[in-house]
Amino acid sequence: MLHMKRRAFFLAGLVVITAGCDFQSVSSPLSTLTIAPPSNPYQSTTKTPIPLTPTIPLLTAEPLIPTPTPFKHIVQAGETLYGIAIKYNVLLDRIVSANPDLDTSLLTVGTEVIIPLAEEEADISPTPTPYPLLRENPVCYPTADGGLWCYALIENNQNISLENISLAFNIYNEDHVLVKSQIAFPPLDILYPGQTIPVGLLIPDTQASQNQINTTLLTAFPSDRTDPLVAILDHSLEYSRENTIVHVSGIFTILERDLQGDQVWIAGVGFNEGKPVAVRKWISTEGLEQGKSYPFDFQLYSLGPRIDQVQLFSELH
Repeated sequence: MLHMKRRAFFLAGLVVITAGCDFQSVSSPLSTLTIAPPSNPYQSTTKTPIPLTPTIPLLTAEPLIPTPTPFKHIVQAGETLYGIAIKYNVLLDRIVSANPDLDTSLLTVGTEVIIPLAEEEADISPTPTPYPLLRENPVCYPTADGGLWCYALIENNQNISLENISLAFNIYNEDHVLVKSQIAFPPLDILYPGQTIPVGLLIPDTQASQNQINTTLLTAFPSDRTDPLVAILDHSLEYSRENTIVHVSGIFTILERDLQGDQVWIAGVGFNEGKPVAVRKWISTEGLEQGKSYPFDFQLYSLGPRIDQVQLFSELH
């Protein structure tokens, strides 16, 4: 057992901790420890996330009738990859597969996109509608090289687990014209009912302010995973640099008797006054066996503000 400053048993794959004033001390846990995913794992005094209503109108266009052969689409101002998929009535992942060299996180005006509409795919269905999720407005932090790190909190308000979640971060200019759209994913794949996790990405070389950025939910589909397969048994947090760095360490174990994966992902999320300021994902490298304990160790680095709260998520892959 590791030498810890505080221990908590948490089988839902989520732990919440509040930083004390002393950089070398950790206060009592805020969450109730249960086997199933907690009904309110995001324990803070912030308001419940509400659905984002964009204040900037998104550009729309009438869908085109698909042609029976592939062709190229030239990206115009205000277009996103997801919007192009809807426009041509083709699955988003089909477009991504047909354009292996396309940077899906940086779609610029004039880019050529291959629309994969072969003869046998003329009757293909459009991208399925994602399950609605609650999400907050993005919070962004400037980088030294002129970019922005942006995070948006999402909450699974459904009564089922969801996976394959993705958001598009849309950047507008001062004339309310969409100039860039980047796709982002949460640090883990599964989001259990009631759980909240940030989705974030780096937007390089942008002059946009935070109020010129909003998000669009692209994908969120039902998962057959109903219970967590990993439990965090012990954990320790050590704060330094005025609480802008947190050293996270602990022990986890595999719950499922029949091992369904060969890797464990542990995501640490740091918050300041309820807003995400740090995200880090740790991936196991050694073989796993059910019932054995394994250590994890990583550091969280804040994008600016001090970290006053930490959440830990875990997932078997």
